[in-house]
Amino acid sequence: MNKIFGILLCALCCLLCVWPTAGNGQSVEKVTEATPESNPAPAPPGKLLLAIHYEALCPDSMYFIRRRLYDAMQNNSWWPVTDLKLYPFGKASFYNNTSKGEVEVFCQHGAEECELNAVHACIIESFDVRRAFNLVFCMLRSYSNELDNCARSMRLDVSKVRECKSSRKTADILSPYGRKTLELGLSFVPSIVFENDFDPYGQRSIRQNFEKHFCKQYLKKFNITLPTCGALL
Repeated sequence: MNKIFGILLCALCCLLCVWPTAGNGQSVEKVTEATPESNPAPAPPGKLLLAIHYEALCPDSMYFIRRRLYDAMQNNSWWPVTDLKLYPFGKASFYNNTSKGEVEVFCQHGAEECELNAVHACIIESFDVRRAFNLVFCMLRSYSNELDNCARSMRLDVSKVRECKSSRKTADILSPYGRKTLELGLSFVPSIVFENDFDPYGQRSIRQNFEKHFCKQYLKKFNITLPTCGALL
């Protein structure tokens, strides 16, 4: 009898050892991995529309694009949040050349600037905005046509740019850029326009404090303070 009781007691102890108890061992709840539906990817950042109206031979244009705009875009990583538009026209104008019976363009810094503005326009038509901007940035180092030198240093094929410039008249190339610029009635070049809302009286402040104005405009449109904007607002 004692022997049978001992066997039963031992079996009971073994059963208690393997019976799952609260807080011990691996959870029996099903573990599921996150799916795209349960953890959607963050929405891409919105882009602020930024238009730069400039001239190819204007010292102030050259300074702003090379020393302020380029640095702001690079240092703050603003390319993904910017819809940049370049308008190489400035304070130029169109006129009817009665002797030739055609429309021509007159530029603030002479005929050479008209030709360079047209080259810039062809660059803008031929490349995506990032590469176009970088090529324009390179060319604005000089008061002459540096297309070939800049293209060589950047390893860009600019055959489409050359074709654009040689196959069309300068006034025709600049026509769409001129129309948009002339609507503003610019008094100074460069002029900077956020979201198609031109502020003629705030241009000096925008040029001198570009990053601050960019941050304010982005916050106004998207209600988002960009990572590098905290100290500027």
